[in-house]
Amino acid sequence: MAIEAYFKYDPSANVTGETEVFSSQQGGGLGLGVQNGKVTFFAHDGHGYKQPSAELPVGKWVHAVGVIDKNKTASLYINGKLAQSLQMPGDLKLAQGTKDFVLGGDAAPGTHVQSQMKGSIKSARLYDHVLTGDQIAQLSNAAQAGFHQAPAKDQTVSTMLVGPKTITNDATYGLNVHARQLKVGDQGTLTMDVVFDPGKLYYVDYDRTLKGNQTKVEQVANGRLRITTTAALSPAEFRKYAQTRLAHINLHTKKNVAGNTSIKFEQVTKDTHVQLGEALNLTIQPQFAFDLNGDGIVGAGDVALAAGSQKAAIAKNAEIKPYKHVIVLTTDGGGNSWDPNGMYYAKGAGTPMWTTNPDILKKRRNTYTMDLFNNKFAMSTSAQSVNPAISAQNYISMLHGRPWGTLPIEYQGTNGSMGQEYFADFGKQRQLYPSVFKLLQKHNPTQKAAAFSEWGQIVNAIVEPDAAVKTKQSASLKSFDDVADYIGRDDFKRTSMVYMQSDFMDGQGHSYGFYNDNYWNQYYRYDGLFKKVMDKLEATGHIHDTLVIANADHGGAGHNHGPNDAPDRDIFIAMGGETIDSGRRLKGGSNADITALVLNALQVPRAPHMFNSNVFDPSAFLKQTDLTKKNRDVETIQLTRSKSAAQLALTNLKKRQVNTADMRIDLGGRQVKSIKTAAGVSVVRQTVENGALKLTVSFDKQPTGEFATLQFTDGKGDVAVKEAMAATTDGTEVLVDLTNQNGKVTDQDGQKPEPGVKPGDGQKPGDGQKPGDGQKPGEGQKPDDGQQPGEGQQPGDGQKPNDGQKPGEGQQPDDGQKPGDGQKPGKGGSQETGVKPGDDQKSTQTNGGNGGQGASTTTSTTTPAGSNATGNNDSTTSTARDGRGHQTKQTGWLPQTGEQVQQWLAAVGGLLLAVTSGIIFWRRKKRV
Repeated sequence: MAIEAYFKYDPSANVTGETEVFSSQQGGGLGLGVQNGKVTFFAHDGHGYKQPSAELPVGKWVHAVGVIDKNKTASLYINGKLAQSLQMPGDLKLAQGTKDFVLGGDAAPGTHVQSQMKGSIKSARLYDHVLTGDQIAQLSNAAQAGFHQAPAKDQTVSTMLVGPKTITNDATYGLNVHARQLKVGDQGTLTMDVVFDPGKLYYVDYDRTLKGNQTKVEQVANGRLRITTTAALSPAEFRKYAQTRLAHINLHTKKNVAGNTSIKFEQVTKDTHVQLGEALNLTIQPQFAFDLNGDGIVGAGDVALAAGSQKAAIAKNAEIKPYKHVIVLTTDGGGNSWDPNGMYYAKGAGTPMWTTNPDILKKRRNTYTMDLFNNKFAMSTSAQSVNPAISAQNYISMLHGRPWGTLPIEYQGTNGSMGQEYFADFGKQRQLYPSVFKLLQKHNPTQKAAAFSEWGQIVNAIVEPDAAVKTKQSASLKSFDDVADYIGRDDFKRTSMVYMQSDFMDGQGHSYGFYNDNYWNQYYRYDGLFKKVMDKLEATGHIHDTLVIANADHGGAGHNHGPNDAPDRDIFIAMGGETIDSGRRLKGGSNADITALVLNALQVPRAPHMFNSNVFDPSAFLKQTDLTKKNRDVETIQLTRSKSAAQLALTNLKKRQVNTADMRIDLGGRQVKSIKTAAGVSVVRQTVENGALKLTVSFDKQPTGEFATLQFTDGKGDVAVKEAMAATTDGTEVLVDLTNQNGKVTDQDGQKPEPGVKPGDGQKPGDGQKPGDGQKPGEGQKPDDGQQPGEGQQPGDGQKPNDGQKPGEGQQPDDGQKPGDGQKPGKGGSQETGVKPGDDQKSTQTNGGNGGQGASTTTSTTTPAGSNATGNNDSTTSTARDGRGHQTKQTGWLPQTGEQVQQWLAAVGGLLLAVTSGIIFWRRKKRV
């Protein structure tokens, strides 16, 4: 059979969606129409529509014929010539629920009309037989006889450049070139140049052109691109990118450049009235001066590469970031597919049902993906899509960090609107709902980002056109390849986020049904796709500094999706990385949470509008102190602590050479009195902020054991290393394991003293006590368990008291000493509870072992300027070694604390009592 129409679309018509000229399509049928700027012949063969097409000349009369021949081929002829033929394996399936054929639109059930065109129709016919090529040519000539195209009229055109205003150096810059019609007329050929500074940018390529090959971009000189189009322009506003964007052009900023530059239009032809848009002013951000290893972050790796004179300045700015990159891999239409206990299954296009039947579960053959998400990642199989379970609504929620339904109507983009126009923040002075990409760029403008999507709406509209993101519309099943290729490039090293969407499974669901045999057979292909990305991360070493998030936007039922029922809304969210608790089953989650997960991993604050984007199950992430359970093949920083000292060691050494360690040590409410390092170890940063010591050390060569000893004032809490990043000689950062343990702390030969650490803002001197001479025992301390301040507590003890306990009772003995039950202060007790002024007594916290015999080191304690943390800031305390190598504590003769005052008075009182008793005894004896 055949279908014919002779028609003309109005020049102002929107031809980017789907409209019909002569059609009867409803779950089947055939028709002539226009889709995305192309004349299209729609013919349903029982499996789907075959759609041969050709470019539409807007504003001109067109003769179109669609033919289905005996060879089961669907062909489209335009103006008497064959435009395209497609195989049509099945038989023609007629429209369902209607018998109408509509001129200027499409039939709908109930004698309704839909998808109307804007234009004119001269004639239309249906044929119950096949038309030959010669017959079609004759029909075309006859239709056009007597019809002449109107004389050409000049049109007025406006142009605009759209792109980021800030970008880093050595990065891809996406430039969108727009043109719109201000005055209706026949354009002919429009030509204009885009000019830029070749000293700062160079041309890469172009894609996404208006009307396909009707628009071309050519580099005619270094720094000059010529854009030529014969496509009919639209009067639509520039935000309607599908009608106004001539091309998306990829430029690249050069290495080692910075500063301001501009990109501008220049007119070439004089026969068309073109109003050139404003120049686009661009700021190129240089790489951080301290970012020596080029990862976009200042950290331990940069300290490792720095010259000795630079290390302290770089260490001052160093951060500990387990994740430098986040990759999000979204399977469109992927649903809830990886639960080992069950899966959705449907027969044909029936309703999917959850099943645990072992025979049906065998239809899911994805052994690699099942192992990856269930054993190596942490995964939620109780996550849900945003309502409605439709693509655009969920991608907006994922990338803009807010559930679609909570956005103002203007921002509630749909599959249709995002295929036509930019996200609603476009062109606004104040952008209300910026994407995660814009937040990342604002936080660190020296980093890059990339997005690869097989569905164009994501990279064209949902990701803003002025975001500093490398975007690419990937070919079908090629988005994973694009991500793997990008990971292998130098660009990835300074990239904070890569987003990827694979559209293939959604297409399978729409064409053949969701969750049926075909669906699961096709899903098996994703084993190789996920493996390709993970293998590339492993090969490049980025597996250790990248968080991978995998999810689906929705599921489906039958041939569609959208309702808020289980097969449509149930999805998976899985995460893998160094700090992920592998194998953990997570609870809950939504696609709106993806932005929060990205920002949390990269330590970037959320924007105020992201109030419903959350780290939905924090148990997915392990603290660094818990990473030993993962049995990773990495070095370990070990902290061994006693009451007033701690020792740091590097253990579980590898073949690589570690030369830097950056640590965050919780002081447990204490102050640091001194830091002593082993030979060849230098402290390049030591500051205290919010009760934590930021300690960065550099090694001349990798240590084989203890590398630093820290001395503290007394405190209640345990000292513990909470975070640490090591770095090797080539600048590679290593998220080490951490262990904290109680034990004896020994001094090592060759250790040298470092000054005490000055507390930072927010820390009071004296372990929470107010400074001041003459402070009474217990004052300024927080009472424990309802206890009044000072009651039942040994002055200066800092420990929770035992009911009715005498001084010295119930304390843990030191150096093999028995507890001093009933002991008087100053006799055999610990240094903290019984030291007489001036006594050279063995430290209860440090065992000198075999190291440092005969040696003597002295370290002073520094208190904040103007403070009196010990009650007497004219006095100093020093440590020394006696002849046996034991550390001793020496003080001035004046008492330093409330405890020492009491002990000193007790000692003096005892001495006076003894002297007085002796005098009385002597006088009595003399009288006798």
